[in-house]
Amino acid sequence: MRVLDRYVFSETWRTILIGLLAFITIFITMDMVENVDDFVDNKAGLATVLKYYAFQIPHIFTLTLPVAVLISCLFTVGQMARHYELIAIKASGIRFARTMVPLVAAGLMASVLSLGVSEVIEPEANSEVRNIKAGEIKKSSRKRQPRVRNNISYRGANGVFYFAPEYDTKLNVMKDVVVEKSDRGKLIFRLNAEQATWQETTWVFSEAWIRWFAEDGEVEREAYVPEGPVSALGDHPRNIVREQRQPEEMSYRELSDLVSRIDDSGGDTTKYRVGLNMKLSFPFTNLIVVLIGSPLSARLRRGGLAVGVGLGLSLTFVYYGFIRVGQTLGDNAVLPPIFAAWLGNIFFGICGIIMISRAEKH
Repeated sequence: MRVLDRYVFSETWRTILIGLLAFITIFITMDMVENVDDFVDNKAGLATVLKYYAFQIPHIFTLTLPVAVLISCLFTVGQMARHYELIAIKASGIRFARTMVPLVAAGLMASVLSLGVSEVIEPEANSEVRNIKAGEIKKSSRKRQPRVRNNISYRGANGVFYFAPEYDTKLNVMKDVVVEKSDRGKLIFRLNAEQATWQETTWVFSEAWIRWFAEDGEVEREAYVPEGPVSALGDHPRNIVREQRQPEEMSYRELSDLVSRIDDSGGDTTKYRVGLNMKLSFPFTNLIVVLIGSPLSARLRRGGLAVGVGLGLSLTFVYYGFIRVGQTLGDNAVLPPIFAAWLGNIFFGICGIIMISRAEKH
């Protein structure tokens, strides 16, 4: 079986890599055609355009990897079915589920790889894409930002973190603000105030409570400040507004920390919790598509690569549709965040297990 495992595993990954290269090329080409007017109108140089798409590759990779895995699975097992290799394997006493082991290993490997890229590389790359598009490509046609910004978060100097559910950018006023200062992962103090107003060189807090924490994390002392500044809290408003990062630009740990701080301030974390769970659920789509594709392609006796690609893309659209529906239901608090994020994987995982059990009986 080791020879068969190596053969199936290598064929699967060879097709995955070919599919990834094709999808990344198609994705970039289509996006370039759509945005060519922006590039020309804003006189973006070749180096800027190349840099813009180079930083998009991690996102395209994680987005299209499940499609490549599914099509590879359909093609590899479909070829074995058309050449009667599956019949020969079954006749030798080897069960279909055992034949799937290298495919499942390839899917699991793809899931771990996707998780690593989405956690380590993709957040910073997405942030760079946004900066390049806003600062170098659309430098002369930036959209006007709304006056009131929601869920403002900013990590300032010396371990200081700011969060405010509402921020008036014209008056430089933050509502229900939370400010924390940490040193090497240990919380030093936390400030909760009804309002913070920028006055010349510092923030002036109203109706504020400040709590200092001991080494063991317990509250050491606290103080009430009716109105006044707090030393070492002088991060300029323009930095706080400019440095906002979207959930897709954060790692799991960063987004988890943000959710905790929003909770502490009494803000709504529903959408952030869905996004947090999506960071774990989406990479494992690569494993689930193997459970669907393997038994399905084992039944294919006719057609070639075109059939595999067409079937793979159709299944992917349906799968991504389930993911999107689950995400929408979670964002609107119809489903719990964790269930909403895993809805597609749960549904198709169950379907895959049923299909495998049926394939075993034939």
